[in-house]
Amino acid sequence: MLCLGVSQIAFLMTLIVTPEVGTAMFFLWICAIFFCFSGNFALIPTATNRCFGSQYFSMNYGLVFTANAVTTPIGAMLSSTLAEPLGWFGMFCVLSGFTLAGLMLTYFFSAKQPDGKDV
Repeated sequence: MLCLGVSQIAFLMTLIVTPEVGTAMFFLWICAIFFCFSGNFALIPTATNRCFGSQYFSMNYGLVFTANAVTTPIGAMLSSTLAEPLGWFGMFCVLSGFTLAGLMLTYFFSAKQPDGKDV
């Protein structure tokens, strides 16, 4: 998850230079950004299972996945409000900041298995 987060920040922060290089680089950068997004959707179920166990996995993952229902409208309102005053690069910086906050949470989150071992 840390590699995906760092990659996502790098691709978001360098997306602004893609028009100077050409449409092929822009296409590759957009594909890489969406690869990072989908990578999170692939890793979060495993992380949820390892942190909370498999007995109540469906209920726990349902709660984790419900966060998308809350964050998507907030993100849409935030981006429509801030896009004009901040510009594209400013929005990329905001997205990178949120990704960095997620990276910090991932790095410092300390989960233990029922037997006391680290996850």
